[in-house]
Amino acid sequence: MLSTFLPKRLKTLTLVTHHLIHLPIYTHALSGFEHFYPPTRVCIRDDCPHYLQHHTRARLTFRNQHYAGLYTLGHGAVPVILHSLRCRACSATYHLNYFRANDSLGDQARIYYGGQPHVIQAEKHMVFEDRLCHLFRSQTVHAHASASAIAEIFNASMASPPAPSLGAFQPAPLRGESIADLFDLYSLLLHHSKQGTNLRLPEMALNQADRLRDAMQQRNIFMSQNGQPQWAHTCSECTKVIERNGKPHVLTCAVTDGLAIGRPCCRVHNCALPLPTPKARYCLTHAHLDAICIVQGCGAPARSGMQTCEEPAHVAREDAYRSSGQTQETTQPTSKKRRRDVPHPLPPGKKVRAQFGRHRTHNEQFVVRPCGVIVGRGTFYGAESVSSVAKFLKSIFPMIRSMPQVLFFDNSCSLRRWLQDRPEAAHFKNTALVVDVFHYKSKHSQEDVFCSTHCNPAAYPDLYDVDNKRWTFNSSACEQANAWLRKYQGQLREMSAIRFEFFLDEVIMAKNEATVEDLRRRGHEPHLRPASSFRDN
Repeated sequence: MLSTFLPKRLKTLTLVTHHLIHLPIYTHALSGFEHFYPPTRVCIRDDCPHYLQHHTRARLTFRNQHYAGLYTLGHGAVPVILHSLRCRACSATYHLNYFRANDSLGDQARIYYGGQPHVIQAEKHMVFEDRLCHLFRSQTVHAHASASAIAEIFNASMASPPAPSLGAFQPAPLRGESIADLFDLYSLLLHHSKQGTNLRLPEMALNQADRLRDAMQQRNIFMSQNGQPQWAHTCSECTKVIERNGKPHVLTCAVTDGLAIGRPCCRVHNCALPLPTPKARYCLTHAHLDAICIVQGCGAPARSGMQTCEEPAHVAREDAYRSSGQTQETTQPTSKKRRRDVPHPLPPGKKVRAQFGRHRTHNEQFVVRPCGVIVGRGTFYGAESVSSVAKFLKSIFPMIRSMPQVLFFDNSCSLRRWLQDRPEAAHFKNTALVVDVFHYKSKHSQEDVFCSTHCNPAAYPDLYDVDNKRWTFNSSACEQANAWLRKYQGQLREMSAIRFEFFLDEVIMAKNEATVEDLRRRGHEPHLRPASSFRDN
């Protein structure tokens, strides 16, 4: 019986009023196993009937208890007992990290206590020490470890030998799904702790990932509106003081580039609507196209269970796809020899274009300061066109004074040409659009007079330090950031749109924190510029 592990003095709880953050959340029972309790002994709801009537907090009573595994950094996985308490006045139940109560619509919700907890209950029978959560987060950010790899590492090297049994209960080995959900929950709790808000999750959900989805989307919206916390970052590596006409002048710089780490998206060009599932080919708005032949230019109904219509050439193209896994384009071979991967030859002279596989976003576009701090990110669905880049840069730097005075981009010459005589050019009037040093030397023709005149980094004296014989700014910062981000491609490629956005923003934020700390140690004086310095006159 579980009650045998609960000391007598705790079976008849003496309920007293304690401030939420000062009450210990666990005690040592006489059995030697830790007992974890909610961090309050009174109901903290302001809409509790007892509080509204008496203006005092109702005392909580004992409700339930169950086994769980506590996963720690120093002692591996050990069995513990979790307890929940109940308010008789409002029927709210209080658990280790949250209390459960009905919302305004009558649905049960989990309302997490304020601040960052020291112990996190990720699942009913899994509780994690915050130090271990931080280690898992660091492995994700700095070692690019997948959730499955982190689980295996813990199980193989950190989990302690089987602890004395609590009846038939033993902490379960960690799974990749549990680590992924823990990463998301831990990140959400960090976010709400920083914002001084309370995380709210629905009680009813298919699984933990489903329960976290809406909260992750809300955080995604927050990030899209407020940007990365280091958006206003500056330091001696990305801001230089130079002399112009005998007066000091501040020169700011940023680098932008794209990285092809696409996620599944709607097959309709430039459609940004999310897929109902990562395996779907169309968003809900365009779902009717699933019943249309997938061959370009053909609007005939698709065969049942197939992606093409009855047209022989289209049937042959789908047969070829299914046998060979090709996803782009097939034409009738000119040789009399029949291709082995085409079971039915295509009609002579016919070109059949079709992409049977799922469509993916074209690339992620990033803006990086020369010191390595990533200040912005955006998803390009169709292509990395210069018009899309211009729109993206305006979204990252919405005020003219927030624009960097030097912007390195490997296709700056095309961007500059596109901006000529367009209204968008006014936003870039104080910004020198320059090709980064590497791409200018290896990818741009010296015979291109326009590029040589306007986008050659050597044409700007302020960008080269003659005395030290080095470039003023690190124009390869985005390439270096992309090399770090590219290692996540295997993890990102099957994520839903919501988790893709959430995960990228989270690892970038954590990476920026480490970069800023490194800049501080090296004496580069990193800090955030005041908002007033960005306002246009």
